[in-house]
Amino acid sequence: MNIRLIQFRQEEVLVTAEANESAQSWADEVDSESWPVPGTGDGRAYVHAPGGERGEEPTYTAEAHARRGDILVEIYVGGEKRISKKTILDLAERQMERL
Repeated sequence: MNIRLIQFRQEEVLVTAEANESAQSWADEVDSESWPVPGTGDGRAYVHAPGGERGEEPTYTAEAHARRGDILVEIYVGGEKRISKKTILDLAERQMERL
């Protein structure tokens, strides 16, 4: 799991929208589901279909992008088991509570 906190100057507040647009564009190319992150306005969480090469164990991934003020939060989770909607949303909500 990786959590990145990125601080921007206030005039660069469109960063979350751009991150979500990029993530949604990628999510449209693969089999993914997405949901809003409660309490964040434009924050979104994504659970992607398993990936990997034939003959290898599948890799499951999920991510979330949200912003509070001038802090952008990016969360990336991967593993050998499916990552649930509840897991990625809970991680995003808990991280946002800390900001």
